[in-house]
Amino acid sequence: MRRFSANYIFTNTGNPIRNGVVGVDDNGKIIEIIDHKDGIKEYAHTEFRNGIIVPGFVNAHCHTELSHLKRKVEPKAGLAGFVNQIRNHRLAGEKGDEESILNAIEQMANSGTVAVADICNTSHSFSPKQKSGIKFINLIEVLGLEPEKAGSILERANAISEVSANQFGMPAYITPHSTYSLSTKLWKDLAVILKNNPTVSIHFAESRDEASFANKRTGGIYDNYVRWGLSFSDAPNASPVEILKRYLPKDSRLLLVHNTFMDEHQLDKVKDYFSNAYLVLCPSSNLYIEQTMPNVPMLSASGIKIALGTDSLASSPTLSIFNQIQLILNHFPQIEFTQALQWATICGAEALGLEQNFGTIEKGKAPGLNLISPFNFSEMKPYPNSKVMALL
Repeated sequence: MRRFSANYIFTNTGNPIRNGVVGVDDNGKIIEIIDHKDGIKEYAHTEFRNGIIVPGFVNAHCHTELSHLKRKVEPKAGLAGFVNQIRNHRLAGEKGDEESILNAIEQMANSGTVAVADICNTSHSFSPKQKSGIKFINLIEVLGLEPEKAGSILERANAISEVSANQFGMPAYITPHSTYSLSTKLWKDLAVILKNNPTVSIHFAESRDEASFANKRTGGIYDNYVRWGLSFSDAPNASPVEILKRYLPKDSRLLLVHNTFMDEHQLDKVKDYFSNAYLVLCPSSNLYIEQTMPNVPMLSASGIKIALGTDSLASSPTLSIFNQIQLILNHFPQIEFTQALQWATICGAEALGLEQNFGTIEKGKAPGLNLISPFNFSEMKPYPNSKVMALL
């Protein structure tokens, strides 16, 4: 048994516990939480740290497969430019390798991440993930604008999903890439599968070009398809939100990823139709690609739950969820640290269906414990130079 203490314990279940103690067993399962309401007492084998202890972080959107592209993609290119660069690297034969994926996973673990929703186009990342202590949900991504290929695309996705579940013991769900990258035929066939999926994830409102393509067949995404000689005649011709409503189950956990250009009209439509939606924000990626941030206060005020992700090392200098918290607090001072902390922990856990074991510091859970230090106790938020360290 190990006991951890700090100036405050942020459990996510109530007020922070001043000088509290958290006891865990050899498997990281919490077996005691001590609140010194009647005065500080000494407990044997207690490791006291200056700062605050919080639950482990949940990364609700990552692409570990793209880790080999770290520092190889030019920033500030916009989404269409970013996608074009990724395509060129793939055409050049560059593939994800185990070493880069292992390094990415190690970076996440060291920065306090305990669970990840990871987008997969292949099975390349499965072995490195199995070697880690992080809980992975594999989201097998499908895309393709040629209707005649819809069947083979889904067959391949099913095969990858079965490898994840049967050979590596990791849950896997097939999921769409975006509103602009699937044919109507692929959407219709996929919709049948999605009815049985507890979790669906989709890139959404990452660029204004998405709506331009969907509604008017203009913009950077349209220009890419024309330049590549790619037929898009079977792509749905409707607003992005209408495409979501047309093909996605309304009651599944729906992870809308990025939301950089989400507006109030779209928010209202999403909230009115989908009963269990989550807005997954990836601030460092948005700044890297589009040089802007989502309107976080507006998104928060909508009442739709928010979770945090990092995207990939191709589009972000870091896979640290704490870095995402710091970016949000820096750009939007009206957002409180406790709110952002919940987005990074319990909301992310709920978005992935992992709230029974992650997201809060409670007896019986094994959520991981992170230390944030130094900490601004007068304003109850991290300093700009604060660091995070995984204690377990």
